[in-house]
Amino acid sequence: MRNLELKIRCPDEAALDGIARLAEAAGATAHGVLWQRDTYFVTPRGRLKLREERAEQDRSASGKTGAEASAVLIGYTRPDLTGSRMSDYSISPIADPPTLRAALAATLGIRVVVEKRRTLYLLGATRIHLDRVVGLGAFIELETVLGELTGDDALAAEHRRIIVLLGFDRLPVIAGSYSDLLEAAAD
Repeated sequence: MRNLELKIRCPDEAALDGIARLAEAAGATAHGVLWQRDTYFVTPRGRLKLREERAEQDRSASGKTGAEASAVLIGYTRPDLTGSRMSDYSISPIADPPTLRAALAATLGIRVVVEKRRTLYLLGATRIHLDRVVGLGAFIELETVLGELTGDDALAAEHRRIIVLLGFDRLPVIAGSYSDLLEAAAD
């Protein structure tokens, strides 16, 4: 699979609420809030992460918050450039995340663990992630998915349209991933 992605640093978490309102006004649809833990493993090339995810649902009549849990293994390659970059990835569903995490940790080693609370919006073929990353702060991530468009030119045009529409071309973009930022912060 392939997508074009962009990571943007947000001034603070409160700014994410304004961006959510802006995205909704532009026609984006809300698709919930997710808690995610990405365990990155040491690899000779590309990146490999185990994503454990829980969808935060509205409170039920009992007042308790329900949650669905799932996990996937994601392998991907992409350049660590500042700005939009193409990412090639594959995703495999995982039935027993603790056992897989232990096996991969024992054989490959854990590079870093990233935890975040992600609010998801969809606008056309673009996923808009409003992320609150533990230890890093607030970020926006755009992922325009090739599977919903035909060809890299259409992908780039849709991606650029969303960036301009939401005013993201005026915000500071970052290279790398949250894992890179956490590792740099630890040094």
